[in-house]
Parts: sequence; C-alpha cells; structure tokens
Amino acid sequence: MELSPDGIRNILKNVKYPGFTRDIVSFGLVKEIEIKGSKVNVDILLPKQDDKLESQIKESVRKTLLESPDVSEVSINIETREKQGSPGQPQTKRPEKSKLPDIKYYIAVASGKGGVGKSTVAVNLAICIAKLRNNVGLMDADIWGPSTPIMMGINEKPISTPDQKIIPLDKYGLKLMSIGFLIDQDETVIWRGPMVHGAVKQFIEDVDWRGTDYLVVDLPPGTGDAQLSLVQTVPLSGGVIVTTPQEVALIDVRRGVQMFRKLNVPVLGIVENMSYLEVPETNMTIDIFGRGGGKRMAEEFNVPFLGEIPIDPEIRKGGDEGKPITISHPESPASLAFLEISERILQQIEKIN
Repeated sequence: MELSPDGIRNILKNVKYPGFTRDIVSFGLVKEIEIKGSKVNVDILLPKQDDKLESQIKESVRKTLLESPDVSEVSINIETREKQGSPGQPQTKRPEKSKLPDIKYYIAVASGKGGVGKSTVAVNLAICIAKLRNNVGLMDADIWGPSTPIMMGINEKPISTPDQKIIPLDKYGLKLMSIGFLIDQDETVIWRGPMVHGAVKQFIEDVDWRGTDYLVVDLPPGTGDAQLSLVQTVPLSGGVIVTTPQEVALIDVRRGVQMFRKLNVPVLGIVENMSYLEVPETNMTIDIFGRGGGKRMAEEFNVPFLGEIPIDPEIRKGGDEGKPITISHPESPASLAFLEISERILQQIEKIN
C-alpha cells in the first residue's frame, strides 16, 4: 500500500501524549510529514523543552510507525515552542507567529478533583489581586462547569469588535470571560478534546485582553485536555492548587503537583479551602475536615503553603448571589485570608518572572 501523509497521521493517532488520554495528532503536535518510498520523516513541535518527554514521544512514534509493514525507516525531528530556562523557572519566550495578547502574568488555579471550591477560590483571588494591582482579568476555562457567571452575578453576553475580537465583560474591576457567557444556562457542554483545545485557544487569542497584565485562569478539575491546551497556548507564570484538608482530597493534590511539574510550570503553592470553622460568639474552632492536610502536602512536595480559607456561610451566599465575600464582607477572616494568599502569589510570580 502506498504511504500518504494522511495515512501516517492516522497511524500516529495511536500515540498518546505521555500522561494524557489524547493523542499527539489531536493536540496539533505533528507538524510536517515527508515520505520517500518506505521512509517517513516526522516533524513534531512540543510546548516545552523536556528531554524525558522528547525521548518518550520519539520512542513511541518510531515503534508505532515501524509496526506498519509499509514503513522501513523513521526519522523524527522534535522542536519546542520555547527555549528552556533554569530548571523550575517559567518560560517567557512566546511562540512564533502567535496571536497571544500582551499579558505579563498567567496564573492558573487548579485542583486534582472537583468539589474543593476551586472556582470560588479563583474568583476571590482574582478580586483580591485586582485590589492589589491594576489591569486584572479572570478567564473561566472550566468548560464543563462554568461558574463565573453565577458567582459574579452576570447575565449578559459579550459582544465583538469589528475585527471579530470578543470584548470581555467587566465587573468588580475585573475583565471576565467564560463559556457560560456564550451558552444558555440549560445547555449542556459535551465536547471532545479538540473542541476543548479550540475553546481554550480562542479564549486567549480571540478575546480583547488589551490592557490586562494579570490573568487568573480557572481550570477544570483534574488533569486533562484543558490543562495541556493552556500550556500549549500560553507561557504560564505558575499554578495554584486548591484542596480541602481531608485525605480523600489530598490524594489528588499529588496529581495536580505532578501535572504542573510535568508540564514545566512552576507550582506557586497549595491553598487549603474549607480549612476550619470558627463558631460565632465563642472562641471555639472546629476542624470539620481535619485541617492541616494542605500544609503537610506542601511540605511533602517542597512547595509553598499559601494559606487556609475558613468555612464561612457568607462565601456560599456570596457565590450564589453574585457578590463574592471579598466584595460583600472585605474585612471578614475569609476575605483577609484570600487577600494574604493573593499577596504571596504576587510576590512569587513577580520575583521569578
């Protein structure tokens, strides 16, 4: 059978990106395919410089192609979008021919699992960062569970400029973008990996982020397509991992830390949400979920522990009513905790960048 570039691409769909369920073709990593008789040359573009990753992909591509009886020899050329800096340091050189906005700092907020209050933390951190710095934005990249519209109390849809740039909505001093602004509340998003990649890319490149210096990105829970798509698209300044104290949540912190490290993104630290409950009008503090687990995890992985967020009914109320606690009760212990954590995050990213 005569070999063709399309046929080779179909074969390479069996090569998974290490640590992810998607293949290197759907991630857009396979750039050029050249065929000379039974010899195949493949050009691959990786998002980050990583010798181990390069070796794994080369071995997998070569093995997969040579399983075809029509392929006798394989040559693989791997390049990266960015040059490698010091180990553990963020990469600041932007991809060539990129439409990236001129944003100085990208701060990803992630969690190893759902239900830990990641979006609540992301929203309140963004508000606090906007109190400490100018030109702050919040991008809700949680494609399957966008909560920014409800938490920020926004029902309107964004409009576009004559050059087809989406104008982010504005509230509480933040520029905002979410898939929830573009779909009806009753609509269910059922997307495969390539569609997720396209949405994340569009929210970065096709949104008018002009004048934004700090962009907080609320990632979906877990480790998957959206996370890798974001790293492929922008040079992340660092990632924040949100957890709750109990052991069942802490198990997934490992996945979050390992994900960022595998993608060569600095881990800015761990936030322990729902850490404890202060009983009103008493000196009692109740550790409902155990308290201290986030700090232990930070010590285990040698990453900063950013702080504890107490349980406060006003956090839930503010999120439901579209007025986050850092706006409605800025002097509350929870709001002050968010503010202190934001200061620590800013100190780190501005130092290392």
